[in-house]
Amino acid sequence: MGYVDLHLHSTASDGILSPTDVVREISARGLRGFSLTDHDTVGGVEEAAAEAARLGLDFVVGAELSANAPGRSIHILAYGFDPADGDMRAFFRDFRADRLRRTDEMVKLLRTLGPRITVDDVMAEAGDGVPTRAHVGRALVNGGWVREQNEAFRRYIARGKPAFVEKKPTPPEEVCALVRRAGGVTILAHPGRDFTQAELGAWMAGSFDGVEILHPRNDPDVRRTLEQLADQKDLLRGGGSDWHGADWGAPPGSQMVPIEWMRAIERRCTPTQ
Repeated sequence: MGYVDLHLHSTASDGILSPTDVVREISARGLRGFSLTDHDTVGGVEEAAAEAARLGLDFVVGAELSANAPGRSIHILAYGFDPADGDMRAFFRDFRADRLRRTDEMVKLLRTLGPRITVDDVMAEAGDGVPTRAHVGRALVNGGWVREQNEAFRRYIARGKPAFVEKKPTPPEEVCALVRRAGGVTILAHPGRDFTQAELGAWMAGSFDGVEILHPRNDPDVRRTLEQLADQKDLLRGGGSDWHGADWGAPPGSQMVPIEWMRAIERRCTPTQ
């Protein structure tokens, strides 16, 4: 049946390859299809869809959306929604503004801690994409303030560190409802990394349509638990490499996500036009 990758990032957010080059990598690795899931943007979707059509790859619209609960971030993989939907467009517009606010506040905190980076340094890393903490980390590396990006997170910008700034309050229930109104479905991203089994059961009670089973940070025990949960609650199954380009993370196709999982996602979506 073939395999797909449903969790990928490009320069539209914090990846290091253009959407076109991400698609070419997918094709070169022999995959049948994919979804580009940049953070809080569909800025790369049109370009990716055009290259997918040229190369004969299956493609489903996607994005990795931000939400939060007290003391934690929640990432939501959204698929099959209408990117032209007015409420979705407003979400992306508002989140870009919030990410700019967050970047400005992180830079101010960093400057009190020693690193003399500027917002311009961060935006030079982001280019036309949505600014993220990864871009702040790269600016710290390029300025010589840390040796590598993981150090930037460990010392300064991970949750609980002195330059961490939270995104605006965004309940996951609201994000899931927004995606559904736009015809799409939602899958909880990398749950093995972030949630206990009890929490997973609560999240799957009504808000989410599925769970990301195949992810580089989900160990075999977690994957078995998630498979059981998906069976019990008739959940969609998701998976992907969470690849950002080059040697950042597992390569595309590494998670061997069956194309039937992509087909099931597409069947669950409801066209809005």
